[in-house]
Amino acid sequence: MKIWTSEHTFDHPWETVAQAAWRKYPNPMVPSVIGADVIDREVVNGVLRTHRLVVSTQWGFPKWTQALIGYANLCYASERSEVDPVNKQMILRTHNVSICSSFKNGLRNRYTFLCIVQLYCTIYERFLDHEVI
Repeated sequence: MKIWTSEHTFDHPWETVAQAAWRKYPNPMVPSVIGADVIDREVVNGVLRTHRLVVSTQWGFPKWTQALIGYANLCYASERSEVDPVNKQMILRTHNVSICSSFKNGLRNRYTFLCIVQLYCTIYERFLDHEVI
């Protein structure tokens, strides 16, 4: 079930926006994320594919959900990315690992160079999916 989508246009080159998204962790503005470890990385037909494990100390769940799904000091998320420098597209897919027995959230971020009139323009799309198990 799709929960929401959003879109934003960055007035910056695709390379700059993709590098910023790739380097989002660790980040002093998000101190709850304490690590992001690369599990696997490969290049297939010129596309860089990476699988990372992201570790967080808090996900901001409401207190009533803790009674249903339990509470863990550390939460884990699996992030898979595909970076296609030729077509100027980067896709990040993230889903929770810690609470996947109760429900499954999937977040997909897509950064694409689509502007024809402007030289520096990157379209950012974000999709959140939710599934109760």
